[in-house]
Amino acid sequence: MPSVYADTSFLQFKKVHCRNCYKCVRNCPVKAIRVINHQAQILEDQCILCEKCTLVCPQNAKEELNMIPRVHDFIQSGGQVIASLHPAYVAEFGTDSLPALTEALKKLGLSDAFDAAAGAYLVKTAYENLVEERAQETPTISSNCPVIVQLVQKRYPDLVPYLAPVLSVMQAHARYLKEQYPDARILSVSPCISGLAQMREADNYVDYVITFSELQEWLTAVQVQVAAPSNASPDADRDIRLSRIMAMSGGFTMAMHPSVHQRYLPACGIDSCKQILNEFMANPDSYSNCFLELNACPNGCIGGPSFRRTKTGLLHGLIRLQNASLYKGISNYKRDDFSAQSLTDVSRHYDTFVLRQQEAEASEEDIKKVLAQMGKFTPEDELNCGACGYNTCREKAKAVLAGKAEISMCVPFMRERQESYSNKIINVMPGILVTVDYQLKVIHMNQAARDLFDPLHKKELIGAPVSDLMDDYSLVNLISFDKNRSDDQIYLEDRKIYLERTLANDRKNQLILCVMKDITREMEEKLRIRKARNNAAAMADKLAAEQLKLVHQIASLLGETAADTKVAVEQLKRTILREDEDFDE
Repeated sequence: MPSVYADTSFLQFKKVHCRNCYKCVRNCPVKAIRVINHQAQILEDQCILCEKCTLVCPQNAKEELNMIPRVHDFIQSGGQVIASLHPAYVAEFGTDSLPALTEALKKLGLSDAFDAAAGAYLVKTAYENLVEERAQETPTISSNCPVIVQLVQKRYPDLVPYLAPVLSVMQAHARYLKEQYPDARILSVSPCISGLAQMREADNYVDYVITFSELQEWLTAVQVQVAAPSNASPDADRDIRLSRIMAMSGGFTMAMHPSVHQRYLPACGIDSCKQILNEFMANPDSYSNCFLELNACPNGCIGGPSFRRTKTGLLHGLIRLQNASLYKGISNYKRDDFSAQSLTDVSRHYDTFVLRQQEAEASEEDIKKVLAQMGKFTPEDELNCGACGYNTCREKAKAVLAGKAEISMCVPFMRERQESYSNKIINVMPGILVTVDYQLKVIHMNQAARDLFDPLHKKELIGAPVSDLMDDYSLVNLISFDKNRSDDQIYLEDRKIYLERTLANDRKNQLILCVMKDITREMEEKLRIRKARNNAAAMADKLAAEQLKLVHQIASLLGETAADTKVAVEQLKRTILREDEDFDE
């Protein structure tokens, strides 16, 4: 019977502009991400739900299935929900927190809550029996971590026969609870969402999966607090269960009764697990007596994504977990007795998994074509910088051919192309451009500037003091007084050239952009006009002076004539008057 979640999306990215960071691709251990038009998309048929991509996403673009509304609706309809708490809960809520946590969950409407350490006991017992049955003749890969199981199924299908045919702790405990509460639905509270993948399997006994961080949000939303546990009780009074130790790396190895001549090899972290699987796949017969306990998360389940998001202290969590698992700091198998649960069948069957979108093997010719499009024509051109998210340029080329990546994801190529394009534009522009840093050193020049300051191209101007080229007073003033812009004109004595400058202050990059224009012709024309005007003014002054001199001369002559006339008139007047007097007499 197909799972009701067969076509449900468990994890995806929201639609945001990815800004060319490719951190999700870089951190995805199986490269199950496609980038199309600057939008990252999770290829869910290839995804192993390790959540590394969403943990590193700077835009927090995670969009995962939230089952809390479904749980709430079922409770409101009168349904019974039982919580199965992954043993990692003690790292989050405290060593003796089970009673308080159970009470808080009941306030949310759940019927009851149980420690999944009982399921861990079933699983570790099944592992012990399996190791004894195989008698060191067949290697075994642990089956508890859903991420590792999916990794083997999707990337190492030849190793599926070595997976232990045993349910995970989540499923084993859920099956046990189903036997006890046949009418109830089981809610698994987990440190990660990878358990969702198991809900698509035929051997599924879980109805809902939520993470500890989602539980915290739920409790906060309805204002329910988990009472602080008392951690002062001595070991003798605590409910210590060794199987809880499975929540940390190597926990099953610590909890299992050792078998003679059997090697128990724990490893955590997806990269380490991949390395082990690669070595194991090369020659499985060499490891016939090995039990490989693999966990995808660093430090085990208490290092899961939920804890990393809530920033739960790792050291504090390890101490809490040991206090709840180890008796006086050592493994005490007698305090881990869940004999009543031992009748529960925890066997598991693995479906043959086939990727819906198989990546065809790319031909060497096709790879070279894609490499050429990225500007990679020789092996020396292949920087293998990893900026695109892929380890090598060839891996990136294969991803392009598979439709998972774009040419533009090659950051060095796009930067080089952009710089080349920008340089071409700058070099063909008629303006003169010089870029200077805050130490007043020349760091860039366009072709027009080179031709101006070094027409014979004999000098190395990049790195030279800008004062070697032109006056730097305005640049110093711009930096000193933190101005945005300055405009001035300068004269290059050695070149007999006038320049008009616009200086722009780029504070972010601590640069001064000097955009200049040769205004020699305009200045020479202005000087010519000014000279002509000065000459005309001088000529006008000379003419005016000469005219004034002439006026003065005429005035002088007129003044002498007028005086003589006046004397003559006076004499004539006196003569007439005298004659009148003589006539009267």
